[in-house]
Order: sequence, then structure tokens, then C-alpha cells
Amino acid sequence: MSDKGFILQSSYGSVFSVVEDLEGKASEQNNEKLVTVAGRVNNPGAIEIPENSTLRDVIGLVGGIKNKKEFKAAQFGLPFGGFLTAKSLDKVIDFSLFPEGVDKNIIILSEEDCIITFAKFYIEFLIGKIKNSEYEQYLAVQDEIERIWRILDRISKGKATMRDVYLLRYLSDNIKTKLNQKHNLILESIEQFYHEIEEHIEEHKCPAGECIHLLKFRITDKCIGCTACARVCPVKCIDGKLKEKHEIDNDRCTHCGQCVAACPVGAIFEGDHTLNLLRDLATPNKKVVVQIAPAVRVAIGEAFGFEAGTNVEKKLVGALKKLGVDYVFDTTWAADMTIMEEAAEFQERLERYYKGDDTVKLPILTSCCPAWVKFIEQNYPDMMDVPSTAKSPMEIFSTIAKDIWAKEQGFTREEIASVAIMPCLAKKYEAARPEFSRGDNYDTDYVISTRELIKIFKESGIDLNEVEDMEFDNPLGQYSGAGIIFGRTGGVIEAATRTTVEMITGTHLDNIEFTELRGWEGFRVAELTIGHIELRIGVAHGLEEAAKMLDKIRAGEEFFHAIEIMACKGGCIGGGGQPKALKKQITLEKRAEGLNNIDRGLEIRRSHENPYVKAMYEKYLDYPLSHKAHELLHTKYFPKIK
Repeated sequence: MSDKGFILQSSYGSVFSVVEDLEGKASEQNNEKLVTVAGRVNNPGAIEIPENSTLRDVIGLVGGIKNKKEFKAAQFGLPFGGFLTAKSLDKVIDFSLFPEGVDKNIIILSEEDCIITFAKFYIEFLIGKIKNSEYEQYLAVQDEIERIWRILDRISKGKATMRDVYLLRYLSDNIKTKLNQKHNLILESIEQFYHEIEEHIEEHKCPAGECIHLLKFRITDKCIGCTACARVCPVKCIDGKLKEKHEIDNDRCTHCGQCVAACPVGAIFEGDHTLNLLRDLATPNKKVVVQIAPAVRVAIGEAFGFEAGTNVEKKLVGALKKLGVDYVFDTTWAADMTIMEEAAEFQERLERYYKGDDTVKLPILTSCCPAWVKFIEQNYPDMMDVPSTAKSPMEIFSTIAKDIWAKEQGFTREEIASVAIMPCLAKKYEAARPEFSRGDNYDTDYVISTRELIKIFKESGIDLNEVEDMEFDNPLGQYSGAGIIFGRTGGVIEAATRTTVEMITGTHLDNIEFTELRGWEGFRVAELTIGHIELRIGVAHGLEEAAKMLDKIRAGEEFFHAIEIMACKGGCIGGGGQPKALKKQITLEKRAEGLNNIDRGLEIRRSHENPYVKAMYEKYLDYPLSHKAHELLHTKYFPKIK
């Protein structure tokens, strides 16, 4: 069971959960001057506001704004109280800003908050309350409120037009008139932050970086011009002179995040989706479903004193449940699903090749890394028939979670918040690809990086050393050793080879550790002979090395039956969202060995032997590469003109 109450006590807690928890404490004391202050403040809580206090005074009484950021706005009252901006900071607080008949609370926003994201979650919170038979007066305007949420959702995903702002005004005016409101959050947001809303719609830009579908990396004024980012960028999309602020060309950027990991001063803005998770945890009727990637479990412990490579997956599950997450599953289960599809595709191409079919396209390229997907779309559009069409494990998991598992549990797609804990910043970009959605509802709602999760735990007072071990939820939690090694270079193709060879030969291999595929060279070639099957496989990690491999294949200088490419050095264990390491190579080797040790210690080490994977095919998908499997588990990639 999750512990929904824990986050309510956290100083980092959601604006809604903290307000909701502290409201009761304030009302118990029956003090007209007692106000609950929450949001982007250091010490949220119920305080008595002295006579003639200004908003600036109130913020000072709760420890100031988090991270020393600039004040943006203050929402008075839940729901639909007054909405004040910076021009009101030094005005004496007018208690008429609070709606009549409700507890007094103030939610403080800073420059780190996106006005669209705040309004969207605020409306979603209100919808949840209405469905729980609270705020009954809003039943009369439930249709308008739900339409407003859909418009805000479109704006956050770059799918709106300025006509939608007109419609927001119209619907909000209706609500204000029907309910005889003094204040309306949406109308006042449009008035005060019109330019920010316009940026979302016209420029597809979210200045705060909270709207995942509009995410773009950018270099901030913290930049000292050290050139570290430019030196590690594998696609050379960062320019700038020494000791001067650098710039990123987002059209060429693959979002691999190596620049973020290399920057010594934290000057590269990668977006921050921590508050998305915390708000979802506090929103009524929202079911938060989290998946954890293989590489996260052998790296996150470093931030809490564990040795690199230590498997802390059970601590992770326990910590997420403590936060209030409803279900914690494992991306590794979906990695086994990916292998079932990729191995079947590999087998089909190999068998045609050995029969002399000269139309078959080899090599086949594993398709799990979103940074190289964008890289090949931009730089090798003539080779788009090389990649496997199987979705990545993250997207396979989210698809099954929303389209199959949720239905079995009696939930709609809209009730599920599908959250991915990933070592990779490019996964944020992948989650926003339109092919991974049904209409405006995306399979993965947003991605939290390993570093973001560390921040959530630490600011919420959670120490992994002190957390009770818990098991993953099932059926989407049991995985094989093949699935777990996805997190390191050579792991995906090794996992695929285990299943492909056994499927072709019909024999159970005694030795499934293909050490020839392992190693740390940026571009390496492995030749395997297993029974009558001879395979030539290429493995690359780092996009510069990947380019060398693809150039040789394109020129006819090299032939491979299969290739694996990972954008980050070491694979996902070295992802741009992982904890930074002083001795990087040593740390990567320990993380990789941590995954190998998990693999060796498991009874099931082949994806096709995972009982929950087999059950999924038997009940819903028939068999790998079936029509049903193609409809749900496969995708297409598209050439992108730079």
C-alpha cells in the first residue's frame, strides 16, 4: 500500500497536498488571521498574519521562496480566490481575496513555476474534488471546468491556437457569472501572464520547463564559457567562445544530456518535472503508476552512500510507496517484451537472409535509445529501414499499462499518471513524440530522471538507507536477466541474441553470457558461432562512435547481421540523467557489473521464459510480430530535415 500521508508532511510537498493537510489544522484553531501558506516556500505551514502585513512579509514568515528564486504569483483561496502578482508584493493583504466559506490559504508560485501547468493541475484538482462530491456548488459548471482542463492540456502540449485563449475566457466568464465569483484563476492568469501563454502557443516554448512536450535544452546565464559542454557534445550542436556564454542548436541536439553531466556549474537547463509527480500524487482520483529503468537501481544509491553498482531496487520501491505512488512496476519487464519483438524480427530477417532473399535488410538495429533515434532520423535518413520497429521498453510498458493493465483494473487512460524513472534525459523527448499517444493522451505522461528523483527523496526527508524493502508490483514487475542488462552497452543485443539463437535452433543454450559482445571500446565488432549460426555483430556507445559505424555500413566497408547503438558512453548506466561521478569510468564499470550480477543471480535469464510476458501474449497479443503486437508494440521513425 502507498502512504499518501507522507508527502503531506514534507517541506517539498505538493502545493495541493500541503494546503489540504494544513487547512484542517488551521480551521481547528478558529482564528480569522490564521492562514495556510504553501507552494514554493521553504517552511510551508499555518501562520497568523500580523496586522497590516504585506505579501512580502508573509513570504518572509515562511522562510522565503525556495532556491532563492523570484516571486511570480500568489493564489489566495482554494478554489478560485484572488490571484496576485509581483506588483502586489508590497501591498497590505486584503482578506477579501479569500473566498467566503472556505479555509484561508495562499499558494506561492516562483519563476520555476509554469502558469499553464499550475492552472492545469489546479483545475484537475478541482475536478477530482467535484467527483468526490466536494465543492458541490461547482457541479453547475462541471462541463465548463472539464473543457477548460482540455484546453490547458492542449496548450501544454503545443497543440493549441490563440483561439483557445478566447474560449478559455468565454468558459471562465460563464463560471464567474454562474457562481457570482469575485475572482477567477484562469481569467486572472490570462490577464497577468498573457505573454507566457502566447509563448506556449505560438513559439512552443515553456520558460519554466515544466511542459514536457515543449522541452528544449538551453544554456542559462550561469554559463562561465568553460567549453566543457561543447567538448562532450557528440553532434557538435553547442557553440561559443571561451569565457563567453554558449548556445545550443536545438534542431541538431539529440537530448542525450552529456552536456548536462559535464557542466561544472549547472548552467544547462534540462527541464524539471519533479512537481508534476508531486501534484499528481495529491490530485484526487489520480492513479500514479511508476516504472523504473534497469540502470537507475545500480546508480541512485550513490547519492545515499551506497557503493556504485549496488542494487537498491527494493529500497526504491519502498521509497516511492512512501511518497504515495500507487503502483511501482519495472521497465525491465517491458524490456523482455521488447526482446520478444526484436528477437522475432531479427530471426525473421536472418532466416530470409540465409535462404538467399536479397531483399532482406541487414543489419537490424536495436531501437531502445531515443537519442540515437533522433540522431539517425537527422543524419541517416537513407538508413531508416535498418532500425527494429519495436518500441522502447519505456513506451511498451506505458502502452500496456494504459491500454491493457488499466482496463483490467477498471481505470481509464485519463485516470492514470504514467511516470517513468529514467537514467536518460532523451527519454523526456521520447515521451513527447506524438506517435506514442492516443489523441492528446500520451502513453508516458512524463519522465523523472535519476537526479530528479534523488532531489525529491532528499527534499522530502527520505533516506534509502532507512527505507523498508518492498517488492515490485506484479504482473508488470517480474523480469529476466536478459531484461536487466539492457542498462549497459552490449546488453540489448546480448539479450536479443539469447532469445534469437534459441528460437532458431530450438535448443536451450548452456552458456548465455556472450562476453564477445561486452567491453568498453567505443566501436567494437563481435563474431559469434553458435551451432550452425554465425553472426557478425557491431556495438557502439557514444554517438561519435555510432557515426563511424553507420558510415562504414553505408559505404559498404562493413557488414553486420545486427548492431546495437547507445548514445551515452557505457549505455544507460552513463545516461545524462544519472548521478555525476568523479571517477567516471570506474563508476560505469561498477554499475555495469551490478547489472551483470543481478542477471547471474536470477533463475530466469531469457526474455522468452518470463511467465508474465508469456501470459501477456497468450491473453492479449497472440505471438510476437502478430497483427495485435504490431498495433500495440511497434512504431515508425521519420527522416527529420535539419
